Amino acid sequence: MTQFMTPRPDGRSRWGASAVPLLVFLLGLSGCASLSSVHQIQGRLQATDAHLRETEVRERALEHRLHLFRMRLGREIARLKLTEARLSKATQEAAAQSGVALRRVRLADEDWMASLPPRAGSKANVRSRRGSRWLFDSLVSRARRLALEPYAPLPKAPAALDHLGQAAYRAATYRGRLPFWPRSARLIPAFRPEGGGFDHPVSMHLVVGRRIFPLSFAPRDFRFPAPLARKLPAIIGAAGFSLVEHKTARPPFPFLSFLGASYFRARGLGQSWGSWARGLAIDTAVPNRREEFPAFRAFWIEVPTRSARLLTVFALLDGSGVTGAYRFRVTPGPSTQIRVTAVLFLRHAVRRLGLAPMVSMFLRGRMDPSRRGRLHPAVHDADGLSYETASGRWFWAPLADPHQLNVRSFSLDDPRGFGLLQSDRHFRSYQSLTNPYQRSPSLWIRPQGNWGSGHLELVEIPTRKSVDANIVAFWIPQNPPPPDHPLLLRYIQRWGQLPWPDSRPGRVEFLRETRPAHGLRTFTIYFKGRELGRIPAWVVLDGSVQAPEPVRDITLAKVTGTSRWRLRFTVPNRPGTLLRAWIRYRGRPLTETWTYQFPR
Repeated sequence: MTQFMTPRPDGRSRWGASAVPLLVFLLGLSGCASLSSVHQIQGRLQATDAHLRETEVRERALEHRLHLFRMRLGREIARLKLTEARLSKATQEAAAQSGVALRRVRLADEDWMASLPPRAGSKANVRSRRGSRWLFDSLVSRARRLALEPYAPLPKAPAALDHLGQAAYRAATYRGRLPFWPRSARLIPAFRPEGGGFDHPVSMHLVVGRRIFPLSFAPRDFRFPAPLARKLPAIIGAAGFSLVEHKTARPPFPFLSFLGASYFRARGLGQSWGSWARGLAIDTAVPNRREEFPAFRAFWIEVPTRSARLLTVFALLDGSGVTGAYRFRVTPGPSTQIRVTAVLFLRHAVRRLGLAPMVSMFLRGRMDPSRRGRLHPAVHDADGLSYETASGRWFWAPLADPHQLNVRSFSLDDPRGFGLLQSDRHFRSYQSLTNPYQRSPSLWIRPQGNWGSGHLELVEIPTRKSVDANIVAFWIPQNPPPPDHPLLLRYIQRWGQLPWPDSRPGRVEFLRETRPAHGLRTFTIYFKGRELGRIPAWVVLDGSVQAPEPVRDITLAKVTGTSRWRLRFTVPNRPGTLLRAWIRYRGRPLTETWTYQFPR
């Protein structure tokens, strides 16, 4: 019967139409065959063939789809392998860059230790400073990992503390005892509770050798009113802390304070509080863009020896746009010095990255015509921005309370120094017993290493209150780092009534302004300096004034019986006009350059 079988493509056989006569013959022999039954069997066989052909078509379609799926799966696997290779390469590059940054920090530490004075560079202090590198390295690694994660805001303070008034908050001083802290130590931290506007708790730790001890606080550790203390939970957080000097000053003198976001401030012994500093400024005064305020979310305080004059504080910075590890080496004195080292990691690109930012208050000064007839003629924590260029030129820009937001930029590549200064130290200028502005500390920034190209920016915000911090100044790099590159930053802060170096030329002591006629302004600037005071009055000096408009009536003369020189000139009163004035002799500057911009 194999001759009646039709072979299939897959090697199997099926019954064909040629088998029908054989079936008819067999059925006829059996006596049960009929023509109708033969036709029925033939129809069923044809239907079976059609069904088999449809099945073959479906099988071929499924095999084609399976082939396409395998091709797509292969392409996806290849793409995933390529992405994995790129991520691995990027991770290795980031790790290498972080290693470079850490090596730079270690080299900087060695340079700093070599430059310390003998007393501060004792063997005990050197061992302590070398022993703390492991903590800073771990904070840098933690900040790098944190930059790869989504930003998580800090928790909120309890409602009872959040609504605490300013007077009650100031009275809630710290009275707890610290473990491991030496008795009768020269420097002691005093913590501040959360609440009173500082509604984000910050983690606090003590570092003893290579061990870290987290601190927890109870309501009894602070001087809260009894009804308020009963409403608080058993454990509360701290918003910040201050460092208190117990040996030199009587009573104990707080000279450094970390409180709120990344704000901190310091002062020299015997001075009042004044300007602030910030860890970082992001997108300050950028039109149509909200400013970011990264915050220190954790502190580590290294326990010193009993007589140590140097205290090291570590901090972890976190914000929606940046993370970073900070180290502050604090030395109190007549002018408090803070050595700042930071490694920063951007989460995303920013429009304006402000490094070493400073914040102050200026309500009115000697130049303000509205000071006449007021009880307090001048009200400010700083009265000018000073900076020194890489070539040794000094500039002075007096501050102002503008009618609208005013942003001034000063080209400053690889700066030698800049700061917000309180140059007027006379009580008669302020005549305030509650706020001795004449004792407000100046803040001077001395960059370490080559900062490269950039500019200094001064932001003046209109205000009508002496409690508003309406002055912000910071340095902006021309080429900020991309988000996947670390930024190493080192600088020294000096807070106090600063002794200026002998290399500084004559400075602006004070000035006066009059308006002789409508549309004109006359400025009288008094310069004073060691070299300038030794020049006799008969020597002809040049009074240089730069202005976009013609300058009238330029006169320069030495004030009889003093070491001051007076420069007077008149210019048209046009909003936005930028003025520059200084004294020179045969082309060599003898004074700093006074710069002033008319309010718009």
